[in-house]
Amino acid sequence: MEKIGLLIDSTTHTREELKNYSFIKTAYLKVIIDQKEYLESQLTKDDMEKFLSGSHKMLTSQPSPMDFVNLLNDFKKEGYTHVLVVVLSEKISGTYQSALIAKTMIEDNNLEISIHSPQAASFGVANGIKLIAEKIKAAKSFKNVLDFYYSVFQEPLVTFTLGDLMHLFKGGRLNRVQALLGKVLRIKPIIEMLDGKLELVKKTRTNTACMDYFIEKINYYTDKYKNVYLDIIDLNNEEWSQKIEDYVRENYPKVAIYRTNYVSPVFYVHLGNKGFGIAIAAY
Repeated sequence: MEKIGLLIDSTTHTREELKNYSFIKTAYLKVIIDQKEYLESQLTKDDMEKFLSGSHKMLTSQPSPMDFVNLLNDFKKEGYTHVLVVVLSEKISGTYQSALIAKTMIEDNNLEISIHSPQAASFGVANGIKLIAEKIKAAKSFKNVLDFYYSVFQEPLVTFTLGDLMHLFKGGRLNRVQALLGKVLRIKPIIEMLDGKLELVKKTRTNTACMDYFIEKINYYTDKYKNVYLDIIDLNNEEWSQKIEDYVRENYPKVAIYRTNYVSPVFYVHLGNKGFGIAIAAY
C-alpha cells in the first residue's frame, strides 16, 4: 500500500494549517542578519518587522542537499513509499537544485521521489499545496496526486505591489536611480512571477490602479477555469486587501478565498513589509 509524504520548503509556510498534516515535512531556508544565521522557523513576523525598521545587513540562503537527504531518510524510516517534493521556483532560489542533488544521494530504490518547482513561491505555492495535501489525506494514489499537482500548478499566479522600492534595489530587481525616483515620485510597482522569476511588470501611481490590475487577473482566471482558489496577501495594508475580497465575494461567490498577512522571513528580506496582492491556483 502506498504511503505518500509531502516535502516543502519553509517559504511555503504562510498558512498555519499546513502544520496540521502529519505527512508534511519542511526544508528550512535561512536568514543571515548581521552575520548571525537563523532558520526561518526561528524568526517571527514581529522579529522581521523589527529588523526591517533598522539598518541591519540581511542575507538569505537555501537548504543544503544534506538537509533534504536527512528529511528523505526520515520519510523512509517512517515507512513512506513515495515523496512529492514541491519547492519554490528554481529561478529565484537554489532550493530545487539542492533537492535534486539529495535525490541522487538516496540509495533506497523503494522510496519513489518526485521533485517539482512550480513557477510560484511563498503564498503562491501554499495556495496549491493545501489542495494537494487534501488529496493525499483522502488516500489518493501517487499517480493521482502527481496528476493533480500538474493540474493545480499549470498556470499559477503571484502578483503584488510594494510600499518601498528600495528592497527591490537591494535584491537586484531595480537600479538605484529607479528605486530613488520611485520613492520620490511615490511610484507603486506591480511585481509578477513570470516564468518563475519576479519581474517588475507595471508602474502605477495609486493603489486603485494596482487593484484594477489584480481584478483583471482574477477576471481572467474565473473566465478560464471552473475551480479558482484566491489567496489575498496583505502586508500592513488591510484596507486594499479587504476591497479585493469584497469585490470577489460580490462578483464571484464560487471563488474560494483565503487571506494571508504574512510572508516568510526570506521574502520579508527581499520584498519588505508593506504591500498587497494576490495568488491564484486554478484548474
